[in-house]
Amino acid sequence: MAGTQRTRPWNAANAGASSVAEAEITFAAAAARVLIAKLPIGAVITRAWVEVLTAFNAGTTNLVTVGHGAVGAGTADDIVDTVTEGTPGVYPGVAGIPMAAETAEKEVYVYYTPTGTAPTTGKARAFIEYVRLAANG
Repeated sequence: MAGTQRTRPWNAANAGASSVAEAEITFAAAAARVLIAKLPIGAVITRAWVEVLTAFNAGTTNLVTVGHGAVGAGTADDIVDTVTEGTPGVYPGVAGIPMAAETAEKEVYVYYTPTGTAPTTGKARAFIEYVRLAANG
C-alpha cells in the first residue's frame, strides 16, 4: 500500500472546533503524494508534524514533506519541510504556524520524493490540526 488518507475530525462542522487530519505514506509512494485533508475557506492550520515510523532508504535522498501544492510547484513543503527520513521520530511543522486563514479551499498533501536507488523501506504519518472560523459557516 502506497498511502492512505486517515482523517479524524472532531466537531469539524462547528466554528472554533479543532480537527486533526492524518495520512500515511510509504516507500511505495515514491515520487507521489497522499491527500491529508481538503481545508475549507477560513481554516487555520494551528499545528503540523510528521512521524517517521520506519526509516526510508532510497539511495541518495528521501524527502518527506507536507504542503499545499502539487509536486514541483514550490509549495510541497510550506507546512513541514525538515524531516530526517532515515531516523524514526517526530518532526514539527515550519516556523509560521499557526498559518493565516485559508482564502480558498485548499488540499494538503504529504509527499515522498526519493532519489538514487529505489527504496525498499519507509513509512510515515503526517498530521495537521486546524480550526474553522465562523466566517466559513
